[in-house]
Amino acid sequence: MAKKTKVCNVTGLNFPVAEFYENKNTQDGLHPYSKYADNYRRTTEFSTTQLRRVFAHYKNLLTTNK
Repeated sequence: MAKKTKVCNVTGLNFPVAEFYENKNTQDGLHPYSKYADNYRRTTEFSTTQLRRVFAHYKNLLTTNK
């Protein structure tokens, strides 16, 4: 049975596999981060490391302000 969702390596969020670009060099055949994260990275020229920090900070804010 094929995998229907995957966790984005940048955002940590779960997305449908259709939201990932194909990458034949990976074990599952999909890019490690979602199309959303990749497109945002390209348009803002952030590195993946910078985006991971932004999303980690955002998640931290969400969990501490409950």
